Amino acid sequence: MMLKGKVYLVLLLSLLSCSDQGRIGNQLPVEIAGHKNIILIIIDTLRADHLSCYGYHRPTSPTLDSLARSGILWTNAQAQAPWTLPAHATIWTGLSVKSHGTTGVLGWSRGDEGGKNFALDPALPTAPELFSQAGFTTWGLANVAVLRDIYGFNRGFDYYSFNNTGHGKAAESVDSLIYWLNEHNDERFFCMLHLFDVHDPYDPPQPYDRMFDPEGAQGITTWQTEDGVPINLEDRDHLEAMYDGEIAWVDSNLGRLFSWMRTAGLADNTLIIVTSDHGEEFLEHGGVFHRTTFYQEVVHIPLIMAGPGIGEGLTNSTTVGQFDILPTLLAWSGLESDTHFDGTDILQPGLDINRPIPASGNTPLPLDTLPQLASVVVNREKTIIMTDLETTVSYDLNMDTGENDPLPGDSTGIEKVLYYWATPPVGAPEYAVPDQEATDALRDLGYIDN
Repeated sequence: MMLKGKVYLVLLLSLLSCSDQGRIGNQLPVEIAGHKNIILIIIDTLRADHLSCYGYHRPTSPTLDSLARSGILWTNAQAQAPWTLPAHATIWTGLSVKSHGTTGVLGWSRGDEGGKNFALDPALPTAPELFSQAGFTTWGLANVAVLRDIYGFNRGFDYYSFNNTGHGKAAESVDSLIYWLNEHNDERFFCMLHLFDVHDPYDPPQPYDRMFDPEGAQGITTWQTEDGVPINLEDRDHLEAMYDGEIAWVDSNLGRLFSWMRTAGLADNTLIIVTSDHGEEFLEHGGVFHRTTFYQEVVHIPLIMAGPGIGEGLTNSTTVGQFDILPTLLAWSGLESDTHFDGTDILQPGLDINRPIPASGNTPLPLDTLPQLASVVVNREKTIIMTDLETTVSYDLNMDTGENDPLPGDSTGIEKVLYYWATPPVGAPEYAVPDQEATDALRDLGYIDN
């Protein structure tokens, strides 16, 4: 998609009473009528089907449930990658993984190349850069080493900080955002808050550790495996309960943030968007963690928007992707751009339900022996193929939500995946070399092997 010339979101702009359109790209920004702000919240490793508002059987997310009731919930949002680095690059740029190329390899070692994780191509405009050019004050906080400045995720932020690992930091991260908002609430702002608590190890603080399992933190908090096979199903049930406790812990802190915003008078002029980079496996297809497959437990993510001009209590079943977030936010803000996006404004009327939503960027080990997977979802029909075409499978996600009954590769789906692979890349990223502190954090998280 190219956002060229006029970008109109007729219904929302009439509701916002904005008389002028801003422009970003090659021209100077124009001040936009109205004082409308954006807070983008990315909850790492959060799968959609573990939220109450997506039909989960446990009350994990009262805050997000309330947010969904006050805005729009997309029931079929898809991640463009099964792990943090490429998925966030897609959110930052509005591009597919094939386009931006910012990915890496699970298990890389520090050899002559200094690692196998790419940084964002500096030539690709990012969300914070585009909003900064348009006159927004930009703030970001990340809680994992692969979102460090060396990977380019700080570009465009006036204020950016990160933790190499953000386990247990939801409360202080929300406090940091509240503190900043209190000092800058008279400015037009774009904020990005990344929370890492839901990622393994699943070790929520009290009382959330015992919310869904009385054993709590006394039990295991991460997978104890032998050759990739968990010890027993009781471990699975316990870890899933602990994972759900982490979700409830994060949700409670977001409740503090939203309550403070209402008290501070920011709720009425701020768009809140909540999503995730990817989900997590709990043996649904024999695997655990994430990074290497494209089953729905890994790529079905939440997407909720609420704020000025957004209708209340709406549900949208159109399949959408992470690459849609940036062009949607620009259009909602009344901005135009000559930047190329693979995604589109999903608030526009008449959104194409047959638009292909691709995913790639799995992290094989080692790089030169395992081909990369790719998948495309077209109107709830999913096709997954290997680049060598030896394995091709399709799923009807309407009839087979658990992907238990693989079908022969659908010819249309295969064509869409091959077209995706044939698309020329837009970005040309280079490897980033992490320092020792980041290397140690990545090793602890399982992203490197020595």
